[in-house]
Amino acid sequence: PPASRRPTGAEAADDPSARDRGAGDPRALALVLALVAVATQLETPVQNLVSRRIEARADAHALDLTRDPRTFATMQRELSVRNISTLTPDVVETQLWSDHPTGPERIAMARDWARTHHVPEPPPLARP
Repeated sequence: PPASRRPTGAEAADDPSARDRGAGDPRALALVLALVAVATQLETPVQNLVSRRIEARADAHALDLTRDPRTFATMQRELSVRNISTLTPDVVETQLWSDHPTGPERIAMARDWARTHHVPEPPPLARP
């Protein structure tokens, strides 16, 4: 087609350089979906960080209410074993994809809480 006029109808469908691209162009949907996928991958670790902090506060509250870090730590170990969770989690994987503190982190928190509150400290990984 001449440079002075825009292709129309069948000409536009056959012309890959046609500028009749817009929101209805299937490539626009593919681009939007790709951007959503990338944004989700970038956003998830941030959401998980916030979730882990909220869960850690809930754990601290449970310790404040029960004042029983040994039972708390034993329960965390049992949950890890029953859920087939590793007791030696990968740090990077945990930081990126875990939305709860790991069993070992929760057990360490119970031990710290016990030291701070001068109550008997549970053993590492809460082995009874």
